[in-house]
Amino acid sequence: MIQKVKFIKPRLCLLFILFFGISVSGIAKEFYVSPSGNDKGKGTLKKPFATIAYAQSMVRAFKKANPTEPVTVYLKGGKYYLSEPIVFTAADSGTADAPITYKAYKDEVPMVLGGVELTDLQWEQYDEHIYKTKVPEGLVFETLFVNGKQQVLARYPNYDEDAAKFNGTAADCLSPERVATWEDPTYGYFHAMHKALWGGVHYQITGKKNDQEVILEGGTQNNRGSSQHAEFRFVENIFEELDTLNEWYLDRKTSELYFYPEEQQDLDKAAIEVAALEQLFVFDGTMENPVKYVSIEGLTLKRTIRTFMKTANRLLRSDWTIYRGGVVHFEGTENCAIKDCEMSDLGGNAVFFNEYNKNSAVEGCHIFDVGGSGVCFVGDINTVWHENYDIGNAPDLDKMNFTRGPKTDNYPQHCLVDNNLIHNIGTVEKQTAGVHMSLAAYITVSRNSIYDVPRAGINISEGKWGGHILEYNDVFLTVQETHDHGAFNSWGRDRYYTKNRGAAGDRVALHGYDLVRLDMIEKNVIRNNRFRCDHGWDIDLDDGSAWYEIYNNVCLSGGIKLRDGMLRTVYNNVTINNSMNLHVWLQNSGDTVKNNIFTHGYMPIGMRHWGSQLDSNLFFQKESLKKIQNSFGTDQNSVYGDPEFADPANGDYTVTDTALANKIGWKNFAMDQFGVQKPALKAIAKTPEIPEIELTPDEVIPGVEYMGGVIKNIVNDGEKSAAGLPDYKGAKIVERPTKGIFSVVQLQDDDVILKLDDEEIDNIDDFRTLLASDHVYGTIGVWRYQKLIELELPDPADCTIPMMIDKENWELVSVDSEAADYSAKNAIDGDPQTFWHTQFEPTEPAFPHEIVVDMGEAHVLHSFEYVPRQGSSHPRIKDFRLYVSEDGKSWGKPLVEGTFEDSEEIQAFSIDKVKGRYFKLEGRSGYTRNAAAVGEISLYGTCVP
Repeated sequence: MIQKVKFIKPRLCLLFILFFGISVSGIAKEFYVSPSGNDKGKGTLKKPFATIAYAQSMVRAFKKANPTEPVTVYLKGGKYYLSEPIVFTAADSGTADAPITYKAYKDEVPMVLGGVELTDLQWEQYDEHIYKTKVPEGLVFETLFVNGKQQVLARYPNYDEDAAKFNGTAADCLSPERVATWEDPTYGYFHAMHKALWGGVHYQITGKKNDQEVILEGGTQNNRGSSQHAEFRFVENIFEELDTLNEWYLDRKTSELYFYPEEQQDLDKAAIEVAALEQLFVFDGTMENPVKYVSIEGLTLKRTIRTFMKTANRLLRSDWTIYRGGVVHFEGTENCAIKDCEMSDLGGNAVFFNEYNKNSAVEGCHIFDVGGSGVCFVGDINTVWHENYDIGNAPDLDKMNFTRGPKTDNYPQHCLVDNNLIHNIGTVEKQTAGVHMSLAAYITVSRNSIYDVPRAGINISEGKWGGHILEYNDVFLTVQETHDHGAFNSWGRDRYYTKNRGAAGDRVALHGYDLVRLDMIEKNVIRNNRFRCDHGWDIDLDDGSAWYEIYNNVCLSGGIKLRDGMLRTVYNNVTINNSMNLHVWLQNSGDTVKNNIFTHGYMPIGMRHWGSQLDSNLFFQKESLKKIQNSFGTDQNSVYGDPEFADPANGDYTVTDTALANKIGWKNFAMDQFGVQKPALKAIAKTPEIPEIELTPDEVIPGVEYMGGVIKNIVNDGEKSAAGLPDYKGAKIVERPTKGIFSVVQLQDDDVILKLDDEEIDNIDDFRTLLASDHVYGTIGVWRYQKLIELELPDPADCTIPMMIDKENWELVSVDSEAADYSAKNAIDGDPQTFWHTQFEPTEPAFPHEIVVDMGEAHVLHSFEYVPRQGSSHPRIKDFRLYVSEDGKSWGKPLVEGTFEDSEEIQAFSIDKVKGRYFKLEGRSGYTRNAAAVGEISLYGTCVP
């Protein structure tokens, strides 16, 4: 029996009508289409057309004769297989009073499919579990549906619904041993997460280099170049990996389909469909001649091919590349819309607004099981004044064009995404979003429920061109497969912004805030939303994000992150089990944080500047507020207490303590209007889990003192994000070391040390141990402004560099007093946890107390370091003198005289390059007792020339 492929092609008769003068003006302005219809019919309810394309031709003819009449094309229930997309051009346009509408008839379900139904297949058993059949020669597909359910393209590891990433990953998927088992993996795919989990990358396998290696092409799906993640990866579309239920493989050479069906499944009776089209509806206009007033309503759109290998268009300085295409594709439109449609089983982006689109909309749709993003708005790159792809650097000021706003109007503007349910998107691609905006202006995203996404629910790619309003959305279960992101995410790497934060602040200081607004027509507003992100931040304003007004939002988990941007005003928000995550703010940022409610204290990282105002906020915990006031100097008018939320267990954070509310200027807002409101969609939409309020102590992660500075490990997502690191490795510089070789090597605050020569640094112990070893390192690898730079290290044997003097040859000469088991030698043993203690029983000799040490040879002394006894507040030396001698007899006047702090902290004092071999530390008085205790004494110097 011959296999049949059901392609239904429209038989256009418009030319027949026009040539033979048949008037269509008498035809009703309602046309009907049915899969069981006939294009020779009249397009009535009783005699409907068979194809959408033919109905479209009749609408054009009708509109030509009746331009002021609205037209509705009703699609009756059933499957409409398209062999090519339905393309609307300016010739299909309606008007405000006479729009063109393609919609479902009553409550029927018309399904527009970009697929092919395979019939009359002859299945035969290939082995114990696998069956095969011939398909039409030349038919190529990568998506298979059996009885309406999508099947799994043969892969390794096997599909696991519960796996965290890619539904299953394996580090050995490209191991030589596995590759050797593949006879011909051509047309296979290799998928991997970005090394830093900032999305994913995808490659096609084009053949084998040798028996154990494949040839890969691709990897264009991320604008932040990276090697593939070593662990989170998988391969698919390889015959030898077909080994479990519901997997399949198409041999393109022989046109044979192999399938591993479920037991008892009758393939001869099964409906077999494959995806064959990329797009279903295309609005193809231009800015000069747009498609107007055409809408699609109430249809079900399914079965399109994957487009991940086309994702390569770089979106300037953002992390994104994109494929400028969608299953419903708008380009050059005005007042067009897709409404009340269900869109699922789609291979790429569901809806895409490319370049010029104005007043067009996506309303009341259910978008799910989508390989790419839900809804995208992306303008023309040529609208920008500086086409810049350098994530770190902005144009030099002397080369910058200071014209504000876009060059042209060729970008999406004044468009709407309203009242939609969007979930389970990014099933293939991981740098995706429920709604994405780039090079667009005045996009309103409202009343949408967005969840179960691999990265952001809503993403704004850069400042260009601003004016967006995000309101009444419910966004949660986000950043499910990636990292360092938020339920809402934005970047703002625009003309003013450079990764060198000092330089960015200087640029703005020179040119004012108008420089910040060069790439924005209007501020962005985020209001009246509910966000929850358990793997990042609820609201994440990342690199350079500027000019935002953020108010009346409920943040259920990740809090609000403001990285180094400008002109952000954050007020009247409530954050549960979190707070403001303040990362590396710019000087004179103009940021304001006020009138908010935080269950926890601020979480600052790398903060040197504190904006315009942080005040009049409410903190649940007194300790949080006191720490903020004392440590940061902000929030002097803020208060603490329980706001007495109305019903926090059910997500109602209305403040009932009016006195506290009035103190901070809090204004209650509606707590029951988040997310999709369309009844049919609201009935099936998920809502976020409401957390129990947990008043845990604020996290404090101190650093350790080292070489005159402070260093620490990278221990949490905030620190990793602030540094822009791919993982948690490295030694972070909190305060720049200034002693030893670091008096020459100019490290900076917030640097992260990743390497010494080729040896990787995982943590501060690695860093200190390697530098203290006998090995001489030539270079130090430093992560600065999100890129790795290499600095030269001086030779530690260089006598011109003041180093900590080696204590191996030090000898204790004398001590006035020491207690049993607390020898004075403990003060020079290199361990600050041991200590010298003067006699304390049966009596305590009075001050002064002194210790004299022979350093073994003379040095030119530069500084003196003192560590008090650790773990006890007494007995501490208060006033002291330090003497130096060349012979241990003649001491002269003290080189250093002063007062030690009453703390456990290391304390350092400069010495004016005096030559000496012996030193004497004399304690003149104490803070509490006659006794004295010293943890460690160190000196820095150079050898005698």
